[in-house]
Amino acid sequence: MLILKIAFRNICRNTRKTILLGTLIALGMAFLFFANAVFESADQGVRTSFVGSLTGDVVMASESETPFSLFGNEIPVIDDYEVIPSIPGYADISESLDSLSYTQAYTPVVSGAAGVEIGDYRGTSAVFGIVPESYFDVCGDIEIVSGNPADIADGGIFLCQMVKDDAEKKLGRPLEVGDEIKLSLYSDGSFKIRKGKYAGCHSYINQTPPFDAIILADPTIVRGLIDYTAGNLVASDKNNSEEPTAIDDFDFDTLFSEAEDSEKSAEEEFSLDKLESILADTTERDALAQVSSSAWSFVLFKATEGDENALKKELSALSKENHWNVEIKSWRKGAGLNAQMVFALKAAFDVGILFIIIGAVLVIVNALVISVLERSYEIGTMRGIGAGKPFISALFIAESMMLTLTAATVGIIIGIIASAIFAGGIPLHNNLLITMFGGDVLRPVVTFKNIALHFAGAALVGALSWIYPVSLAVKIQPVMIMGRG
Repeated sequence: MLILKIAFRNICRNTRKTILLGTLIALGMAFLFFANAVFESADQGVRTSFVGSLTGDVVMASESETPFSLFGNEIPVIDDYEVIPSIPGYADISESLDSLSYTQAYTPVVSGAAGVEIGDYRGTSAVFGIVPESYFDVCGDIEIVSGNPADIADGGIFLCQMVKDDAEKKLGRPLEVGDEIKLSLYSDGSFKIRKGKYAGCHSYINQTPPFDAIILADPTIVRGLIDYTAGNLVASDKNNSEEPTAIDDFDFDTLFSEAEDSEKSAEEEFSLDKLESILADTTERDALAQVSSSAWSFVLFKATEGDENALKKELSALSKENHWNVEIKSWRKGAGLNAQMVFALKAAFDVGILFIIIGAVLVIVNALVISVLERSYEIGTMRGIGAGKPFISALFIAESMMLTLTAATVGIIIGIIASAIFAGGIPLHNNLLITMFGGDVLRPVVTFKNIALHFAGAALVGALSWIYPVSLAVKIQPVMIMGRG
């Protein structure tokens, strides 16, 4: 208690220095607290935008060396569209999904991109083939503006509100249920066109990129567009297989080793009619060209409240146990770069915070060192009347911690007040910022966790600041006062 009284007296005695140093710490802490409150709002905004409207809490996808999100290849390339690989053996996998402990709902999705043509209107959109009965259980934040989602399963297409508005503006008339919509995609050297019918319109909580160009469609349409046919999937499985094929084992040196001349009768000769009869049988070709009804790009899962990590671990363990060639992703990876930009910005901000903390430590250390030098006579006197090194150390530690924590408390209060002032929202007008922060309005969020972290950070700054000044103070000997006598 005596040490605290002396520390408080010393802080109050040097009023000018205390006010200057305390003001710097308080303003720095206020800025950091308000900035983190804004980023907390951004984190919640991005999560709300993507989890409830697009990705669910956890995403299952096919294993691939190329990183894919729901919007396609995450590696920017100037080339034709790269089709997202389908989940191998989904029919078997789906039988195990109903037994999951931490899942409220799940839904498979076929993901692609396409040019959209409605009369004279032309546009480009992300296209999701969905199962309406389960999709809106996972993505419950999607608002149905018009139409019946059940019609999607019957060749229907739901347009996002912005796409619908642009199309109606171009056409000069409102869209009607049943209007023909053409979807087109160029991929792997071929151009595919599929037709559907307008079934309705939907909108998202945040009308921002990339949400403003998403359309929902019958999965059969999207599968045909991105070539999820039986033949293509079989070829893909063979290409991805590590087992050697007959061609790999073939020895070309033995190709003609046992060749012999042979004679065929006229009845066995090959004729044009026989060739036409062979080519006329298209059964196998038609079977390979059929769209695979079990091909899906992703499975989206909605976890029970607070069990997102538990669900992810459960799925990972289940896939490993059953040797599924799948990858279990967080919602951030499922959303791709659009959702990860805000976290990259937050990481950059955290690095900036580190430099600010280092700067604060240096400022406080400098002030304390000057204080030690100015009070060397006082310290020498205390040593002369019996004060030991532990007492001197405790005194300067108490001073630095008292000053730092008091100023930090004031700064946190200022940050809370600033957050309350801007609680109505900070409007954003730049599309990039709107996408990064999950909405066109930022509302600072004050949480107990945020307060505790900043207070702990201030304590750390105070703890680091006294190390060098204290080492100087304890080196001052009683003989210092004799020189002034």
